[in-house]
This record gives sequence, C-alpha cells and structure tokens, in this order.
Amino acid sequence: MKNKVFIESMDYLDLVGDGAIANSKTADGRLIPVLILDTRIKKTLEHLVNMHDDAELGDVTSIWAVKRFNYKSVSLVLYFENPIELKLAISFDVTKNASLIEGILISKAVYLQPGSPGDRIRHNINAPKILVEIPKETTFEKWDKILNKAITKKLKKEGVRRVALKDAKKELISITKDIWGKRLK
Repeated sequence: MKNKVFIESMDYLDLVGDGAIANSKTADGRLIPVLILDTRIKKTLEHLVNMHDDAELGDVTSIWAVKRFNYKSVSLVLYFENPIELKLAISFDVTKNASLIEGILISKAVYLQPGSPGDRIRHNINAPKILVEIPKETTFEKWDKILNKAITKKLKKEGVRRVALKDAKKELISITKDIWGKRLK
C-alpha cells in the first residue's frame, strides 16, 4: 500500500449484488466471487464484457486502495488496457463485505458482471461476465489488521461478550478462509 492512487468518483461502479461460482477448470477449482456492478448509467463495463466475447484475453492491472486513516471501506481499482482502456473502481464496506474481499484475495480472481439493483446470480447464471485475475503481486498488506477490526466490531454488535470475542473472531475468520479455500475436484 506504499503507492498512492487517485480515484475519481466517475471511476466507481456501485456493487449491487454478489455471489460465487466454482469451476474445476478455473482458479484451481476454487470458489470465485462474482460482483454484479450497476451499469445502468455508466455502460463502459458492458462494452468491455461484450468486447471480451470476441477477444478472449485482455490486460488488466489491479491495486487495493484504502483512504488514509479510514478503514471503513476499501476499493479494488482495475486498470484495463485491452481490448479497451478503462479504469474501474469498486468500493467495499469492510464490515458488510469482509468475506467477499477475503474471497477475492484467496481465489486471486473475481468475475465482473454488468447489472442493475436486484440482479442475482441465480436469476441468470449465464449472464455475460468477465473473469479478472487479481495476481499475488496485488498485495493488501493491511488486510489482516482491517479484517480483525471489522470482525471484532461485527461480533460486538451481534452481542458476543468480551470473554468469548477472541475465540469467536478466530473461528469466524477460519471458517471464512476455509470456505473460500475449498477446491472442486
């Protein structure tokens, strides 16, 4: 997180749905998160997905970004170079989307699907989407610290007592990592 990145508001697409897809031929059979992004106004992701139908591969660079001294949200910034140039940012509420972020980090990939509020994976599993690799080099050094704080806050809000908090946090993080780390054979 040593590099600074400037994200303009027009770079963001709202996360309106999520899910996961597993395929034994993709990401070593791991579960891969699917992000459904609101493309009703900004159609650039739709154009990119349509172009990927013709050109199988594209070039993308990714970086995780956090606001200085504010770990309530994190952003995944994607710089597409081929088949078109596009900068795209997705903001995640850490408390709400911690498991989803963990899934992206573990699977080292994410599906991006254009959509609108109310869209779900189960409604149309074959909806157009692209698979974006988030390579190991796209590190997120502060993630474990941010995750611990978010899980602690969530568990306290749910009424977990201070005595049981440490064990509950460990167990929840372990279960989350285990779910995202499983592989299809």
